[in-house]
Amino acid sequence: MVEVNDYRDKVVRRIEECQIVVNELEQSPAWKVIIKDLERQRELIDNHWHLVTDDEKLQEFRVTKFAVMQLLNLKKSYEEDLKTAQEELKKLDNPEEEVMKDYDLETKVE
Repeated sequence: MVEVNDYRDKVVRRIEECQIVVNELEQSPAWKVIIKDLERQRELIDNHWHLVTDDEKLQEFRVTKFAVMQLLNLKKSYEEDLKTAQEELKKLDNPEEEVMKDYDLETKVE
């Protein structure tokens, strides 16, 4: 039982952390500027990658674009983590509502 309570505490902490990040980013004027700058950087890469002939420079573009996309999707990632943690907490708090499927009964051989 202690393990379940520890796990539940971790899920609750994760919900709180994700809510802080999502709420702060939504209201942050600085985050809006950062997003605008990242979108400009992404557009710059998209508009110029085809002009690059140096493989090393092209790899830098790929890595930079990947990093930019990760940052642009940061808030969405926390929103998804929040939703997942909330669903997990609901399952932990309401185990009687969670119906486990018995896959042995679902496959009938005729």
